[in-house]
Amino acid sequence: MVIAGGAARVQAAVTVNRIVYTGTVGQERIGMVLQIDASDKIAGGHFFYAKDFKDIPLKAGTQGTGMILYGPEGGQFALRFKGNGSEGGKPLGFNNSVGLDGRWMKGASSYPVTLRVEFAKQVTPNSRWYEDVTSESDSAFEAKVQNFYSAVLKGDKAAAAGFVDFPLQVNASGKSTRIASAAQLLTQWEQIFTPACLDAFRNAMPHDMFVRNGQAMLGDGVAWFGAKGVQTINVP
Repeated sequence: MVIAGGAARVQAAVTVNRIVYTGTVGQERIGMVLQIDASDKIAGGHFFYAKDFKDIPLKAGTQGTGMILYGPEGGQFALRFKGNGSEGGKPLGFNNSVGLDGRWMKGASSYPVTLRVEFAKQVTPNSRWYEDVTSESDSAFEAKVQNFYSAVLKGDKAAAAGFVDFPLQVNASGKSTRIASAAQLLTQWEQIFTPACLDAFRNAMPHDMFVRNGQAMLGDGVAWFGAKGVQTINVP
């Protein structure tokens, strides 16, 4: 009986497919995260505006060829799957769509919505987002990333240097260099944070970031962060 009871408790961990989207509501940039269960239903989610990166919970309503997602203050998304023609006539869903289109509505207000899939990952529902990067809480880790992001866009060189894990690797024009100290970063600032690099930062969202090999990626890879700060800058 003891052996049987022990065996009954050994079960595979329940996972969900965490899908991350970015896009716009009207003229506002947003991000959205949906957790999809084994039956291909929405098990939870949230969205946020790029202006403040604050999560707004979403509750799923009707689902079929599209979906209704309700916010906590009366707003709702009416969305449908978007394909790219490679689905071969199969019905669109979370596994073969490239994004979502539709509208956001609240009272008399209505705005177009367009979202693209950034990445998806199988996770346990309550896992920390950055557990492969740091032992810190997700909010504490992201605060450092967002402070670096903000300092770079403001041109606050000294503040930005405080969030770098030196030596900093800088990849540009097919060459890789190492920035050994804050002093060296300040002297080479303009060569690293070029107009193209700053544009890449502006287009990035330092929230709900992609994680690989123990690092979190900002945007399309303009910067990679480890537990102690930014480790790599890839200059476009």
